[in-house]
Amino acid sequence: MSPQLSKLAQSIHESTVVGMRRQADALEAGGNTIIDFGIGEPDFDVPEPIKAAAIKAIEDGRSRYVDPRGLAELREVIAAFQTHQHGIAVDADQIVVTPGSYGALSLLTRAILEPGDEVLVMEPCWGPYRGLVLLSGATPVAVPMATSQGRFAADPEPLRAAVTPRTRAIILNSPWNPTGRVLSAAELAGIAEVAERHDLWIIADEVYSQLVFGDATHVSAASLGSEVAKRTLIATSLSKAYAMTGWRLGYCVAPSQVASVLARLNQYATRCATSLVQYAAVAAFTDGAPYVETMRQEYSRRRDVMVAGLNQIEGILCPPPEGTFYAFPQIPENWGDSRDVAEFLLNQAGVIVTPGSAYGDSSRHHLRLSFATSTPAIEEGLSRLREVLPAHYAGL
Repeated sequence: MSPQLSKLAQSIHESTVVGMRRQADALEAGGNTIIDFGIGEPDFDVPEPIKAAAIKAIEDGRSRYVDPRGLAELREVIAAFQTHQHGIAVDADQIVVTPGSYGALSLLTRAILEPGDEVLVMEPCWGPYRGLVLLSGATPVAVPMATSQGRFAADPEPLRAAVTPRTRAIILNSPWNPTGRVLSAAELAGIAEVAERHDLWIIADEVYSQLVFGDATHVSAASLGSEVAKRTLIATSLSKAYAMTGWRLGYCVAPSQVASVLARLNQYATRCATSLVQYAAVAAFTDGAPYVETMRQEYSRRRDVMVAGLNQIEGILCPPPEGTFYAFPQIPENWGDSRDVAEFLLNQAGVIVTPGSAYGDSSRHHLRLSFATSTPAIEEGLSRLREVLPAHYAGL
C-alpha cells in the first residue's frame, strides 16, 4: 500500500479543453482531419520585437535570478501601461510578475483565502477558478447569471443573495471567457457595491482586456473609485494579446501593501518568472501595440465570419461577442447536454468545440467556439457543422 495523496490534489479535475484535445489527437492519429475550435490560443506568431528582445537577452547572458516582484524595468512599463489603459495612477510597487495568469491567480487566492472561506464565482466561469480556490482550502460558490436572447449579463442580485458570513471574495472576468461579454461600467459597479457592502475582495481577471470589438470598451473595476480600487486585485498576462501563451508571463496589480505579500509568496511559489522572458516582455509593452492592434482587427473579422455562420444553422442563437476570441452560441434544449453535443461533433464532424457544461450548469445548452484560428479553418469547420446540424437532432 502506498501513501495517500492529499484530498486537495484529488479534488482537482482535468481540463475539459485538454481532454477534448487528447481525444482529437487520437482521431488524428487514425487519419482524421480535425478542426480545432476548442483551445484558447492565438494562431499568430509572437511579434518580432519581442522575439528579438528574447534573443538579445540570451546573447547578453541575462539568465540570472531577478527580484521575486519582477524585473524593475518591466514593472515600470507595466505600471505605465496599466495607468494609460485604466486612467488611474498605478505604481511599479503595485506590480508582481508571475508565470502566466495562472501564477497571478494562484498568488492572489493564497494571499487572501483561509481554509473554510467561500469565493463567489460568476457562472459561466473559466474552470480553473474553481481549482485554484480549492487548492487554497476555500470553497468556490457558483453564482449562475441569466441570459436574454442568448447573451449572459452580470447581475448583482444573485451575488448578493449568495453572500454568507464565510464569503471572502468575488471573482469576475471581463472580457468574459467563455461568454464573450465585455462588462459595462454599470454591471461592474453593481458587483463592486456587493463587495463594498460585505467587505469582500474583487479578483478581476483582465487577460483579454486588449481584445475588444466594435463599440465595446474595457473597464476595470479598479477604475470605479478609490474605495473599489483598494479591494480590487487584478490578474492578467501577455498570453492572449501578444500571442505569448507558452512564454508564461503574467502579473498581478494590487494595492502596494498587498503586492508586498504577493512578492513574498512568489519567492516560495516560483522564485521568479523566467528572467529571459521578462526582458522580452519589456519589448512587448514598449513596441508591441501595433502588432496587438493588427491581431485584434483580424480577430474582429474572424468573429464576424464565425457568428454569421453559426446563426445560419437552424436552432442556434449566437450573439456577437464583444471581446475575447470566443463565440458562445446557445443550442436548443432538446439537443441535450452540450457535453453530448460536443462529443457528437468531434466524432461525427471532426470539429472540436467546448461544451458549455464545462463552465457551469447555467450554460449546459451553450457551446464555446474559439475563432483564434484562420478564416479558412473557420469556414471549413462551419461547413462541417452545417452538414450534421440540426439534421441529427431533427424530430427530438
